Amino acid sequence: MRNYMKKIDINVILTFCSYKEYGSQEIFDVSLSYGKKDKSARKLLDQSGFFDTLVQICRERGRLPTELVKISTAADWTKNGFEFDIENGKWSFGSWRGQNISWSDNLVKLYSFGMDDDTADCDLNLHAMLGIMAAKNAAKALKKIMSN
Repeated sequence: MRNYMKKIDINVILTFCSYKEYGSQEIFDVSLSYGKKDKSARKLLDQSGFFDTLVQICRERGRLPTELVKISTAADWTKNGFEFDIENGKWSFGSWRGQNISWSDNLVKLYSFGMDDDTADCDLNLHAMLGIMAAKNAAKALKKIMSN
């Protein structure tokens, strides 16, 4: 009997302590292949290279994994026959630490996630709003220059 591979799509949001042109988050989907015998979401994530893929995506997008403070995921785990054994599907690092603590701490050891988090005394929502206001002001100034 053949072991046909299936795919599960995982929506991923990475939150960083630094800001780029489009803010502090990177949002994308990752597809993982799995076999009929695979039933643990945790084992699939740990053994599939999922976290290695996240590090690669960080690098491709000019982000430092050491500035990664939160990983959020969403997938139809139970619909695809998996045991939902990944708590809330979120991991946090640095000053954001508090979700999936033992697993998150292990990811810090393996990948250095959150090691450069300097946001302990920082309001990220305020910084995001200031970034949006600065972008709007820059757009107005550019529009004024272009119209002259």
